[in-house]
Amino acid sequence: MVKIKLPPKPPFKKVGLAGLGLIGGSLAKALWPFGGLDLYVFDRDPATVNAARQMRRFAAVTDEAETFLGWPLDLAYLCLPVEGNIDLVERMGRRGVSYPVTDAGSTKGPITAAAGRAGLVFCGGHPIAGREVSGWANSSADLVRGCLFILTPPDEAGPEVLALAAKLRALHELLECRVRFVPPEVHDHLYGLVSHLPYLAAAALAGTIMRKGGPDVLAWAGTGFADSTRVGAAAPPKWVEIILQNADNLVENIEALRALLAEISRGLASRDEAGLLALLSPIAAYRGGYKAK
Repeated sequence: MVKIKLPPKPPFKKVGLAGLGLIGGSLAKALWPFGGLDLYVFDRDPATVNAARQMRRFAAVTDEAETFLGWPLDLAYLCLPVEGNIDLVERMGRRGVSYPVTDAGSTKGPITAAAGRAGLVFCGGHPIAGREVSGWANSSADLVRGCLFILTPPDEAGPEVLALAAKLRALHELLECRVRFVPPEVHDHLYGLVSHLPYLAAAALAGTIMRKGGPDVLAWAGTGFADSTRVGAAAPPKWVEIILQNADNLVENIEALRALLAEISRGLASRDEAGLLALLSPIAAYRGGYKAK
């Protein structure tokens, strides 16, 4: 007799996803194969809500936040833009919801603080996955499956939050994610360096070329321009919310970038070949040591 291997059961039965954009939609699609899991969906975009209803893969779909908040969930997973997530957390606090909450936003300090003020059982999360495009139509289970996933229980987290973090780890390990833990403030410091600063640098590079060269110069661009400015094409409204929430770290990081560019500029002005090689060689080696996973 052949035994059929069933997929493992997730640690939550009723999960509410707020936001079916690139990340929320990708999470939904990645979670579909697991039995015993009902997904309840909220999104404000009429086209996304209509597409979700046509899929017939969700327990319920709504475009009303209050309806979403009233569902009997085992977990609310917030995948809206960062300010939208905080607004929903504040609504949850006013309603006195008792189910645990997580999010997928790119900053963790502000929403963790908001959840604390709201009295929620909350542990933030951040899938290290993304594209320069957005929306349900661009979402894919493969985007989040196997990605690095950060969980951010605070250092002073109590037993309820730690228990939630353990369940969230189990949930994302079902998706073959590589789960790591850091406190919220450490997360924002790290991703201010490896995510938010690269976006701003790419946008500034593309903006400098735009201002000095105009639209016609793009006809001469190649893969160097494409690779170095790719993330600069991402939606500015989403990114402005993110960088404002991590402003203190980013001001410090931009000053460090400005100082390095000034060093390079001085080397160019003085035609200092040896100095430029000494400056750029360890940077090339550092970048060469990175292997995307």
